[in-house]
Amino acid sequence: MAIVQVILGLRSLIVKAVVFFIMAALLAWALGGTLFPRPEVVDFTKVSFEGADWWLRMLAGGDQPGAVRWYLMEKTGGKTFAQPHLHQDDDGAGWLDAAGPVVADNVLYVGFQTARDGWQIAVFEQIAPVTRIAPAMDRLAVERQLARVRMGLPLQDSSIERAIRSTVLDVNAIDSEGDASEHADGG
Repeated sequence: MAIVQVILGLRSLIVKAVVFFIMAALLAWALGGTLFPRPEVVDFTKVSFEGADWWLRMLAGGDQPGAVRWYLMEKTGGKTFAQPHLHQDDDGAGWLDAAGPVVADNVLYVGFQTARDGWQIAVFEQIAPVTRIAPAMDRLAVERQLARVRMGLPLQDSSIERAIRSTVLDVNAIDSEGDASEHADGG
């Protein structure tokens, strides 16, 4: 007799749990959400390279609230996938930030930032594998290099980028000192 009561109690508990989850799912759906979080997906502008479409995909939220992950996507022959030659060491975590992709002179360029290596530019002269990865100082350097390739100019070495950056900063420092001395002289 006691076993029958335990079985009836377990059945009642299971029925109440199922009803609870159904009601919670319906409430979440009615409020425009979901019972289990999924990331919001944003696909950016596509470019064509070597007969395939390439674009950046941003995933935000999901099981990691506030987290943003970037992936380079490729669509070839009706199949869409994250470019495996750049994401294989990331354990699916994606990039912290990304820029591009840009196609110039039949070469694909995409800038990305990882926690381990910082900003880099991936260069594809064919679909796979990646031809080379060039380091970059920061996002400004990546955007500047991508603008250069859009204009038909080659990527610059990071040492040239550093020299240009220091020259610009030195010129601004000299101009600031000149302005300060003019104001001190009353001019």
